[in-house]
Amino acid sequence: MNTHRSAFGGRNFEYFSEDSVLSGRMAAAEVNGAAAHGVYAFIKHFALNDQETNRCAFLLTYCNEQAMREIYLRPFELCVKDFDYQCLGVMSSFNWIGPVYAGANPELLKDVLRSEWGFEGVVCTDYDGSYGYMISDACVRAGNDMMLGFGQSATNEFTDLDSPICVQALRQASKNILYTVANSGFYTREASGNSISPMNAMFITIDVAAVAVIAAAELIVLLRWKKKQKTAN
Repeated sequence: MNTHRSAFGGRNFEYFSEDSVLSGRMAAAEVNGAAAHGVYAFIKHFALNDQETNRCAFLLTYCNEQAMREIYLRPFELCVKDFDYQCLGVMSSFNWIGPVYAGANPELLKDVLRSEWGFEGVVCTDYDGSYGYMISDACVRAGNDMMLGFGQSATNEFTDLDSPICVQALRQASKNILYTVANSGFYTREASGNSISPMNAMFITIDVAAVAVIAAAELIVLLRWKKKQKTAN
């Protein structure tokens, strides 16, 4: 959903258009089409990810607010607001907007996306390649709910779990993730024919597995008890 700014753009093949309204309408149609089948699509890259060169090397993008709102944010706004089904996924971008990483930018992810546009879903980073600035603690506090990749990266650690602000941010991120999944087709899709729903099938599978594990444990305990009784006699 980013913008064609040059004929040499490295991702022009996957971006919709150089026109913000056209991009937004096309993206909204695609998101609605997926959502009709219970799929939540992640609209990306939010925002100003319109250049591939140096994208992982502290690419600082500067833009005035008018141009941002009329050109670069407009496709995302249309997609979030113009829907038959709720838009539930956003992917943040690699670049920095001014001196702030887009995935840890509260003005972008909280003020604009959630407060102004009313977005209620989940925000996920672009690929977290541990480039040094994709710090999970900062991202979650700024409204970015999930990190994509590299769970063992040093930047993926939370070192301040005694902080009420950090804990509150993690709770909100968890709520956003659960809300998105609970409103996906996995839970809302109607079962075809006489078959049970996917959610009920999952719960039944879990129940059966739990009963099997408990029964096996009880059998082992009983056999060991009988063996001890036999040895004692």
